[in-house]
This record gives sequence, C-alpha cells and structure tokens, in this order.
Amino acid sequence: MAELQEFFADGIGEITLSGGMVRLDLVSLVGSQNDENDKPRLTAKRRIIMPPDGFLRSFTAMENLVKQLVEAGVVKQREQGGNPDGGQASTQSAASEPSKSPNF
Repeated sequence: MAELQEFFADGIGEITLSGGMVRLDLVSLVGSQNDENDKPRLTAKRRIIMPPDGFLRSFTAMENLVKQLVEAGVVKQREQGGNPDGGQASTQSAASEPSKSPNF
C-alpha cells in the first residue's frame, strides 16, 4: 500500500467556484515577515480542486467536527448576536484570544 502524503497548512486563504469546480487555496505563514498592516503574511502553498458535491460533503464533515470540538471544550461557541448573516454562530479556540477582524 502506498504511503499517504501529508501536508500542513495554517488555513484556507480563498475559496472560489471556477469552471464548475470548487478551488480551495491552502495557506501557510511566511516566517516572521508581516504585511503592511503588521499582520502575519500568508502565502498560498497548495490548491485543492473538487466538484461542488464533494465540497458539500466536506463541509458537512467539517461541521460535524466543529460540533465535536465544541463538545470537547477545545473551542467555544460565540454568541449569535454579532453574526450578520443570521447563520450558525462561529467558534473560537478556547486557548486563543478572539479575533479582532469582523470577518471571524
């Protein structure tokens, strides 16, 4: 059996729909280099391309994992009052300070 190749990413930088396929850019921090706003700089390292139905299955799997993380106390659920789209409340890591960005 072939060995599974692993890749680390600090997050997803951009998600787009192009040519009928969903494209997710995986990003990593660039050393100690900061951007013009003195925020850690991220650079795209890999791209995952999948059909929309595969993306939706992945999204459902991620939602289920978030529920498990909340139940385990790894992340805390935020209050819904600040969620402008009326959707589910987002989560934050229990070990980190809340993000100052209105996008998170």
